[in-house]
Amino acid sequence: MEKFVLKITTALAVLAVAVPMRAQVYYTDSDVRDRTVSIAPFIQANTVFRRAAAEVVGEQPEVTDVFRGGFGGAYGLSVNAHVKPFRLGFDAAQSNFSYRQGVDRDNLLRTKSHYLMLRGRIGFATQMNDETTLEVWVPLAYRMLQSVERDGASGNVSESMTSAGIEIGSSIKLSEHWGWFGLVGLDNAFGEFEATPTTAYREYPLWVTLSTGVRYAL
Repeated sequence: MEKFVLKITTALAVLAVAVPMRAQVYYTDSDVRDRTVSIAPFIQANTVFRRAAAEVVGEQPEVTDVFRGGFGGAYGLSVNAHVKPFRLGFDAAQSNFSYRQGVDRDNLLRTKSHYLMLRGRIGFATQMNDETTLEVWVPLAYRMLQSVERDGASGNVSESMTSAGIEIGSSIKLSEHWGWFGLVGLDNAFGEFEATPTTAYREYPLWVTLSTGVRYAL
């Protein structure tokens, strides 16, 4: 019996030496990937409001007409890069917005403007759990006029607009590469609606936006 046990023990020892064990691999912080690039097709819904300002800073303007914001939208493609601790993004999109304006409610003329929008973004993200991330973005957009539809209103709409705002929302990881995001935003223009204003006060667009799309991480 002792000889049998000795033979089994010897055989196991020889097998352990003959079959190399897989070495355990350790990673340092420099080996861990901390940059992620993603592409994201998206759509956006918006409604526009008017921010009226007097010619003289600090004075309250006397608004003499009626303004009603309409619904608009955008669709495009964004490229995002995660460079800790920031997130950077660039968007290219076709966008439009509409509004009605007139001397009273019975005489409102509709304007719908189509713009090519180029937008850069810087953002921050907080990981809520393994799947959900809270995101905050600060975008700076530049719009170039493509076409306009008007109901006989006088004047010309602005050929270009620059705006800045904020977007807040979340993203959900669906798989290793795919994710979904939704954002609510406020976008404030630095230029007026009209290239040749027809009122005694300045009129600046203020958009409320809702964006959604999917991201594919490369």
